[in-house]
Amino acid sequence: MTAPIAVVAAPLDRRSVLLRGVGVILLSSVLFGAMAVFVRVATQTMAVGQVAFIRFLGSLLVLLALRRGRSLRPVGPAARVLLRGLLGASAILLYYRGIAGAGAGLATLLHCTYPIWTAIFATTLMHERLDLPLGIAVGLCLAGIAVVVGPGANLSATATLGSVSALTASVLAGGAVTTARHLRLVESAFLVTTYFMAVGTVFTAPALLGGLPSMSAALAGTLLGVVLTSVGGQYLLHQGLGFAPATQASLAAATSTVTAALFEALWLGEHLSLHTLGGAALMVGAVALAAGRQH
Repeated sequence: MTAPIAVVAAPLDRRSVLLRGVGVILLSSVLFGAMAVFVRVATQTMAVGQVAFIRFLGSLLVLLALRRGRSLRPVGPAARVLLRGLLGASAILLYYRGIAGAGAGLATLLHCTYPIWTAIFATTLMHERLDLPLGIAVGLCLAGIAVVVGPGANLSATATLGSVSALTASVLAGGAVTTARHLRLVESAFLVTTYFMAVGTVFTAPALLGGLPSMSAALAGTLLGVVLTSVGGQYLLHQGLGFAPATQASLAAATSTVTAALFEALWLGEHLSLHTLGGAALMVGAVALAAGRQH
């Protein structure tokens, strides 16, 4: 009989948390911020579900091409990596639906509350420590998100279903980050990322039933940008989750809200307002406070 797999997290030294954990996840958030801009441009000519499918399928093909003999057999039960993929794919689709119903501003604000849900799941299911500095860090992160996104939210046009979808997406995203952290105690970042992309591909495939738009060189280039930033960001997130507790990881990942705003200003010529810079400062402070805790 096979011995049970230990899933208790080993103590993490501060250097590993800062450099190999939070630092790597901050880099992934830069890629996710760039991906958000590519997605925004792509959805001007392609349905969001189809863009999500291209994201998952393209990322999966890249990972399989880079496999280089890596085993795709999980150390633990396959149901765990499939669950992570299902949670993540569901969160993405519900977030897109929230944007369509409630508008990008309010939907993003609601979705990016997932550090709260991550903290709840991580402290109750994985027994991570939630102390006062970490609680303050979560509060600063949410305040930063509200400052960045809140002024752009059109509350008068809010649809109830869209708001509920975005909030549900945030709960699922919190569960996805916690599950990924749990998996990284025994599984490689490459395997977790590959299964996530495979499940997402199957989950979003029905979006093709509506028929694809004509493919132009500009759209193809934009979709390539979506794929490359997605696979890079997702792999780095999973890699960092091997060294950073789930709550700290979610705080670092949520800074993609700020990087997306910065990239929109640089690439799309949108105005970078003072409230964006103020929100960025709050979120950077939250990450610094969380990462500087004693573990």
